[in-house]
Amino acid sequence: MNPSTRGIEYALAALWLWSGLQPPLSAWDASVSLLQRLPLPADWAAPLFLAACGLDLAFGLLTLWRPCRALWWAQAAAVAGYSLTLAFWLPENWLHPFAPLVKNLPILAMLLWLGARRETAA
Repeated sequence: MNPSTRGIEYALAALWLWSGLQPPLSAWDASVSLLQRLPLPADWAAPLFLAACGLDLAFGLLTLWRPCRALWWAQAAAVAGYSLTLAFWLPENWLHPFAPLVKNLPILAMLLWLGARRETAA
């Protein structure tokens, strides 16, 4: 494996681990409030939030433990799903000063690149 590829994997692992840990520890109310704006029953917001955080943590751990093509495609699907949810149901994120939707484009590009070139786990 190329050392630069492993660096990308470590960066993605850090991103997934942080996005799974930080919101429930420091932004619970704000996160659940955002999810309550989706066209779902309001009482689904907290469990959905925990599930998304759990998925992010799992992606981070799997990226460190067993990186593989299926993982990159699953992560790309999650990034696309998260992005489409924001784009359609929380569209103010298009104009947010921190550009959360635009930042997903290079992440998606990295995941697609890894998925196209990596066949088996390290």
